[in-house]
Amino acid sequence: MLIRLGTFWRFGWKPLASYFFLFLVFFALTQLTSIERVSLWGAGAAAFICSAILALIMYKRLISPLGEMAMIAQEMARGNLDQEIRNFAQDEIGDLACSINYMARQLKSNIEDVISEKNRIQAILSSMADGVIAVDNWGRVILVNPVVAELFGINMAYSQGKNILRVIRNYDLEKMLSQALETGCPIEKQIEILTPEPLIFRVHVTPLKNVGVDQGGAVAVLKDVTERKRVEEMRSDFVANVSHELRTPLTSIRGFAETLLDGAIEDPKVARQFLDIMNAETERLSRLIDELLNLSKIEDRKTVPNIQLLKIKDLIQRSVAILKSRAQEKDITISVSLPENIPLVPCDSDLISQVLINLIDNSISYTQPGGEIQIRAAAGEDELKVDVQDNGIGIPPESLSRVFERFYRVDKARSREQGGTGLGLSIVKHIIDAHYGSVQVESKVGMGSMFSFVLPLRGPTGGKLVQ
Repeated sequence: MLIRLGTFWRFGWKPLASYFFLFLVFFALTQLTSIERVSLWGAGAAAFICSAILALIMYKRLISPLGEMAMIAQEMARGNLDQEIRNFAQDEIGDLACSINYMARQLKSNIEDVISEKNRIQAILSSMADGVIAVDNWGRVILVNPVVAELFGINMAYSQGKNILRVIRNYDLEKMLSQALETGCPIEKQIEILTPEPLIFRVHVTPLKNVGVDQGGAVAVLKDVTERKRVEEMRSDFVANVSHELRTPLTSIRGFAETLLDGAIEDPKVARQFLDIMNAETERLSRLIDELLNLSKIEDRKTVPNIQLLKIKDLIQRSVAILKSRAQEKDITISVSLPENIPLVPCDSDLISQVLINLIDNSISYTQPGGEIQIRAAAGEDELKVDVQDNGIGIPPESLSRVFERFYRVDKARSREQGGTGLGLSIVKHIIDAHYGSVQVESKVGMGSMFSFVLPLRGPTGGKLVQ
């Protein structure tokens, strides 16, 4: 009883007073109608007034608040959760209004949490280096991240709800997703995706579990392994080439040594000839090992260029002097053309000298007797360019893109005959790359080749390093 009275009292005295007043009015009307002197019209008027008062009270305390609640509820249904019902009296209507306001605030907070979580997941997917694509149980796209969108040239918004094959147009990937949906087991496979340049991806497809029967699906993660495959192939080729290059002189040395041991050493002339060949092969083997070590140091950044401001003229003249006698043996002329005002260039003296020696020596090897080698230099505002041009045998077009590869030889027989290791041009490229420059080649078969390298004249901060 006390609970009922407490609940009743907290609604306030105003509703009680209103109801008590209406009771008195109705009681008075009943008394008036029993008096003969009061006309029927007077009683009707009094009844009308009481009805109007009752309707007004009902409107203010019940109908108007409910109407306002209905309007606010419609606004909430449209997504406008900032609306709140005004504070009514402490009665059942007021409690309902407070409950609706509380529900709206909680719903708004939950929606904000969901949006925040969605944005966070989207940010993670967008920042991933790997491609991600998810489908539902029927193979329809749920989401794709920017990597997949760029890879297949698709619109992320357009792809939503579309069949996977219509979106990516790759049967291998579609087959993997379908298989994962059918079997419920993860699948991993390497596939090739045809873009302007074929790319190789390691794809891992995993079924979505514990999300309900009608909410399942599968997610595929695409990892680009093109560069890794290229490096693996290069490593394999490198090992094979090194093995071959080392085995060739060793086989020659062993063969001549066995011949000498079998009795050829008794003939001084033959012995001398064999020993000269063995000595030449030993020198070639030593040169090969030295160049392999140099190349390895440069590639691993163990050789850091000692940058100084130097005159490229001095480096060119020193390199030409080293190879002068070799050029004279083949009756090859080396000419140098340099402008007077050529600026100082920031570079490593020993490394750039090695670049020049390798390029000039390469030109000597592939230029016929009586030929000519021209060395030129020109400076722009931000860079210095050096050309080493010959009128030798030239390089076929199909070989131009590979001349800087390790152990690649345009003419293998001539290269070995000249004592080349197949590493000279590769060393050139790595040294120039370490100087943040570039190297190019132009050539025509029968007309000669021109190797050019460019060195920047500005330091890391962009300031010109010229005095």
